[in-house]
Amino acid sequence: MSRWKALVVAVLLVPMIGALRAQDEPKTQDKDTGKSTDQRMQTFEPGKEHQLLKQFDGDWEFTAKCNAPGMEPMEGKGTESCRLTLGGFWLTCEDKGMMKDKDWSGQGFIGFNPQFKKFTGVWVDSQSPFMGKFAGEADSSGKVFTFKFMMSEEMKTWKSAKEAEDSGRRGRDTGKEFGKEQGKDYGKDQGKDLGKEGKEYGKDQSKDTGKETAKDMGKGMKMPDKMVHEFKDQDHRTLRFYGKDDSGKETMWTEITYTRKPAMIK
Repeated sequence: MSRWKALVVAVLLVPMIGALRAQDEPKTQDKDTGKSTDQRMQTFEPGKEHQLLKQFDGDWEFTAKCNAPGMEPMEGKGTESCRLTLGGFWLTCEDKGMMKDKDWSGQGFIGFNPQFKKFTGVWVDSQSPFMGKFAGEADSSGKVFTFKFMMSEEMKTWKSAKEAEDSGRRGRDTGKEFGKEQGKDYGKDQGKDLGKEGKEYGKDQSKDTGKETAKDMGKGMKMPDKMVHEFKDQDHRTLRFYGKDDSGKETMWTEITYTRKPAMIK
């Protein structure tokens, strides 16, 4: 009987002995860095910059006035819901409303990158297939956020390429028609020669026109350069978009005025 008791005690002691040995053993090390696993697992906590984003937290109503160069002026209104989410690192905003009598919606994120010491964000909405990207800083008061809007080059490239492709297609079609019509008037043999010339004409036009169009579109495609969030007080703020006109002068293209919903105004 005593042998069975001794066996039971030995079995119960095995987990305890293993735990004690684990405490005494050194932490495993990364063979490349020589640092312990715990040292490699860096953790982050929201900082004072993330606290500044908390000003946006809440439900808002907005009105918008847009007057960008080359576009018909338009007005809109809607609501915005902002929450500091994902561990307090990211401000999540969702907008819904009407722009030029059409339903409109959008979503975005704003956070703070401690490596580059800048606020960064992205924006997508129902009016564009492009993702808006921006980065910027807050002023000393923590009430004004100025961002560089970084979507313009992406849109320029896409628009220029598309316009060049369309121009090239038109050039090729014109060349074919040119050869076909001239062939009818000047005979079969001459028609073949002129048809060949027409193809070459279309090819050259496609190349030249496409290049020029891409060049012109790259110059003429206008997008805002920056956007500025400004808090008037805890319940009122504005968002303004700025860009350059043909003379290179910076002007305001869009202004959005936000008011915290009455139920949330303290």
